[in-house]
Amino acid sequence: MTTNPPRKATGPKPQYSREQIVDIAVLLADEQGIHAVSLRAVATKLGTGAASLYRYVKSFENLTELMLDRISDEYDFETYSVHASEQLLEIARQTRQIMTRHAWAPILALTKPSMGPNSLAYLERGLLSLEKTRLSANEKLHTLAMLNAMTAAFVLNEQSQKESFDASEIMVALQSGAYPHLFATLREVKEPLDAQTSFEQAIVAYLHGVGLADQ
Repeated sequence: MTTNPPRKATGPKPQYSREQIVDIAVLLADEQGIHAVSLRAVATKLGTGAASLYRYVKSFENLTELMLDRISDEYDFETYSVHASEQLLEIARQTRQIMTRHAWAPILALTKPSMGPNSLAYLERGLLSLEKTRLSANEKLHTLAMLNAMTAAFVLNEQSQKESFDASEIMVALQSGAYPHLFATLREVKEPLDAQTSFEQAIVAYLHGVGLADQ
């Protein structure tokens, strides 16, 4: 994976900037979904041909890496607790917010992660949070990777739950007697956890599991 620098070329001064191209791609994805993004679609928005964009980006894959790196600039790393676990929880909260704003981001984060400057700044801040912990270098990197993957998976699950389903069919299945433990457990649920609380409990449980409960 690479976020290669813009290609140097002879001839007239470039009409566009890489930042302009990436911003248009992000806007298209936000409005219409990642399926709507292509070099041709971005070029159409710019009023030019797709071939003219290859001096700025190498391929569609390169464009999606740049898009992920672009939204990684939305983190605010200014105010954090002194405790590593609380710092990482705040980073995870912001990751969820960013991925919720950009619904196309979770699946790309899981399959085509970026290593651009903003993404590297995210890793740098995460490692700073873990600097004084007892985790090894490998464990620190694994922890950050898992936090990102857990958050992406959580947001994808939230997105899928927004799709309609037939609640009456589920109720019939539960009352059939085929799922007694599930039925009994659901009957005892007094008030379902809201998404934010559920997310934070999962992140805290993971951080405690890797030994950051008191750090």
